Amino acid sequence: MAYIGKSPQVGNYVKLDAISTSSTNTYNLTKDSVAFTPESALHILVSLNGVIQAPLTSFSVSGSTITFLPSSGTL
Repeated sequence: MAYIGKSPQVGNYVKLDAISTSSTNTYNLTKDSVAFTPESALHILVSLNGVIQAPLTSFSVSGSTITFLPSSGTL
């Protein structure tokens, strides 16, 4: 099928479990209570109170753990 502009992206899109804020900047990424490891921070969309966060400047990912930056503050 022909498209005007870019072709739609096809992928395995999943919605992760919500996190509850605490006195830390580090949280576990889970899907149905099972650890989820994205390929990198550039491969996930993160929304805080409806605002999309910029990967690598607002958050980083290591394995199945997300850390919100700067690390000196809390959510």
